[in-house]
Amino acid sequence: MHYTENKREFAYDRESHIGKLDEGLDEAAAKGWTVIDMAKDWKIVWPE
Repeated sequence: MHYTENKREFAYDRESHIGKLDEGLDEAAAKGWTVIDMAKDWKIVWPE
């Protein structure tokens, strides 16, 4: 999961001050994994 919504969770990304996600995002792209964005995809993953 790609946590970009810092209201519910720490937002961490390539440019985050909390922790960098470079290796995970690069590996996901290389292996064809689906990366969800928690801010944008929350209701798709957990519909009400």
